[in-house]
Amino acid sequence: MKRIFLYTLAIVPLLFGCDGLIEYSPYQSGAGNLPDNINIKAVERLSAESSDSFQPFTIALIGDSHTYYDDFADQIDYLNGIDSIDFVVHNGDITLSGIYREFLWFHDISSLLKHPMITIIGNHDFLSNGGNVYTEMFGPTNFVLDYNNCRFVFFDDIIWEKNVQDPDFEWLYNACNVKQEKGPDYVFVFAHIQPWDSSFSIGNQYVFCKLLEDNEVDLSIHGHTHSFFHGYRDGCEVPFLVTGDSTDREIVLLEIRKDTLKVTRQPI
Repeated sequence: MKRIFLYTLAIVPLLFGCDGLIEYSPYQSGAGNLPDNINIKAVERLSAESSDSFQPFTIALIGDSHTYYDDFADQIDYLNGIDSIDFVVHNGDITLSGIYREFLWFHDISSLLKHPMITIIGNHDFLSNGGNVYTEMFGPTNFVLDYNNCRFVFFDDIIWEKNVQDPDFEWLYNACNVKQEKGPDYVFVFAHIQPWDSSFSIGNQYVFCKLLEDNEVDLSIHGHTHSFFHGYRDGCEVPFLVTGDSTDREIVLLEIRKDTLKVTRQPI
């Protein structure tokens, strides 16, 4: 008994006297070391800064940073040197395994960005307890932004990792069906996975493309493949834009003008 008592006394200073000694589970959520509602706050800020009528602007696109932290940090540093962009969109897969510590590392780097950034959820971000961590850190996985008379639709189209049959196409349709109602100059859809991916059934691929066409979406923007693509696919009349990963060491710029969209790949 004496030996046990002495051992207990020995560890008390360690428990109460050393900050950071106790490690949280990597699968936890809600630990309090991460900010909350990052996307919601970015949307509120951009909505407040938006013009009521169309004004030309530029956004920057990145994606699939995973655990490529050195390359991702260089992207953030490069973005800070571009004054002409209004905001940045990260096209998902900010983690590799969806664990809490990876979200923390992502935030340590991305918080250095001086521009507002919106981050959509990727399939890797749903692994482990990542879905819960994402929603606590960023907010809902489906949301919209109206900016300079353009509609930006951010859509959660993850299937396998969520263990669902179909994305919420009803939500997507309602979010995109605004050209007749409000008359925005452009409608953009952002989703991590492009519809020709193997996780999409033939039916889902058809519905996604038909939905884009029926709502006159101007551009469908994705990540996931780790390789750049810009053009048309599989008979869909709406063009697609796919960003690569952080190891490509580039930024994709989308210049939105009254009568044209210009896509530029900018090496860093």
